[in-house]
Amino acid sequence: MGRVHTLAERTTVEVGPAEVEAALLENYPALVRLAYLVLPSALGRHRRILAAHGVVQRALPDRRRLERELIGEASAFEYIRRRVLRDAVRQARARTPLRMLPQVWGLRLFPRSGAADDLVLDQVMSGCTPEARAAWTLVRIEHLDVTEAEAELRAAGVEQASEAIKEAAELDESAVAGVRGPLGAQVFDPCAVRLAPTDLMRRKARGRAVAIAVTLFLALILLAALALTAGREPTAQAAPVAAQQETKQLSVDALRRTRVLWQDTARVDFTAWPARGSRINDRDLLSKALDAWTNGTGVTSVAGAWTTAPTEAPQLLYAGDVDGAAVVLFHDGQRLARYTDRDGGKVVVARTDDADVTTSAVVAISETARGVRFLTAPWVAETGLRDLKNPDAATGKLQTTDGITAPVKPPAANCSSWPALHLRSSDAIAENHAFLVTHLGGLSPAHLTYLPAPSVGDARAPREATSGAALVSWSRTVCGLRTLQNKGVKAANNWTFAEQRLPDGTYGAWVCTRSDSWAGGGWATVKLFPAGLSGGHATNTAICSRFDQHVLATTAWRSPTGVMYLLAAGSRGVDRLTVGTQTVPGPVVALPGRMTSRVSAHVTTGTTIYPLLK
Repeated sequence: MGRVHTLAERTTVEVGPAEVEAALLENYPALVRLAYLVLPSALGRHRRILAAHGVVQRALPDRRRLERELIGEASAFEYIRRRVLRDAVRQARARTPLRMLPQVWGLRLFPRSGAADDLVLDQVMSGCTPEARAAWTLVRIEHLDVTEAEAELRAAGVEQASEAIKEAAELDESAVAGVRGPLGAQVFDPCAVRLAPTDLMRRKARGRAVAIAVTLFLALILLAALALTAGREPTAQAAPVAAQQETKQLSVDALRRTRVLWQDTARVDFTAWPARGSRINDRDLLSKALDAWTNGTGVTSVAGAWTTAPTEAPQLLYAGDVDGAAVVLFHDGQRLARYTDRDGGKVVVARTDDADVTTSAVVAISETARGVRFLTAPWVAETGLRDLKNPDAATGKLQTTDGITAPVKPPAANCSSWPALHLRSSDAIAENHAFLVTHLGGLSPAHLTYLPAPSVGDARAPREATSGAALVSWSRTVCGLRTLQNKGVKAANNWTFAEQRLPDGTYGAWVCTRSDSWAGGGWATVKLFPAGLSGGHATNTAICSRFDQHVLATTAWRSPTGVMYLLAAGSRGVDRLTVGTQTVPGPVVALPGRMTSRVSAHVTTGTTIYPLLK
């Protein structure tokens, strides 16, 4: 096969309606990919693929309008690309995008599996505006320079084109750098898709529900007619009871069970879990568990997760006996619900929206005095146990039977030990992909990551906390996670944002521990190591996340000679500090005394930041 050219590389020809139609047909796959990348991932893979095809298929206006718009147009390719960009951005902004989609009945479409880096990039791009995604696509895929891309956006009707270019430039470089280009990545190719049936059990259940509803409606009409004829009210009371029993029966029948193998989907999260356990066909147990959740009896939530009944039949992940109790695990797309029949039956509900390959890799399935057992995802190939307080110790073995681990003890009361699961994904996910999670209460353990000091290299996204430096860093900070027990922590990251030579000649590392909750809030705590001095903290903040990468912290430090110093350190973007009326170049400073002086930092972007609160 010949090399695939981008649209910008095509030859310019005389532009007329025929040339534009030819340009659309010739470049159809590239145009669909362009629309796919601009459209929001919140549509879901199936709908997003159809939406992208719909945008391109409606890109040609009627012939009269087309002839008017082509006056003065230099390139058929640029014209049709501009039309696709304009409509994709508009549809991405619409509340109910693309009502007139191409319809595919009985099948689901999804891109072929992509590399882990591609999935990370897709997740990063989902947090951008449609205009920024369009700008990124023009620069990265169409290979336009920034000026050309901005002009193209303006021509496509984007008013804030320069802001879109700036936002696209701020896309996480680590997510972008690891991608060989979506033009060659099947996960971003909505023309190379896999087909799978829709949920056959749900289709059957819905068909049965429609048939029952029609039957009941006709029965009620017949009863009403008989009552009018006989001059009395109908006495049949069995129909409502039968209807209630049938509704309950349908609830169990409609439970979703994954039919697609996780290796064949680009969405690797709880939706890819198959139903497992020895009692997945136990209708009585499933009915009890589902009734307990839908009726709200004995339901508790993790960190304020809503406990209302699911609006549709949830997905069954597990049903079996663990530690002498029957356990059922459901997932409704945004929440996990764990039912345990011990003590009369209890349901714990926790948020899991936007889970990924790491945060959906393991679930706390049973908690007893012996410890916590975890159910691992089907893509977890190896499971080990680490003590985060002992970074030099090797990873220990953790026995796993049918995906369920042996009991894991909680952290020691004095924090002399802290267990973490060391997991390794299947090579089908990514080669040598290992990561750490630790249990902080709830159902889904927190994913631990690490970002090294600026001296190590360019700024990157947090990486897995499995290296020696990462383990040493977490051995110093993990005890601080004790205050976040049962607060719905999704992930936690240690970021060494600054290094400083202290007045006694030793070196200190400023570390910001950032913890994110499933609800979207976050906590940030800064300490100076190895002394462990507090540098401040913040709650319900974006500080130390990719949304706020500028931080300033201060602390008081006593030298070996007894002299007190004010230490201050800023992150990579800080170019000067102000202490009182004194301005010092650079991101760090150590001044004797001055404990009450006001400190601020100037960032290269032109903003001023202030220290975290003590």
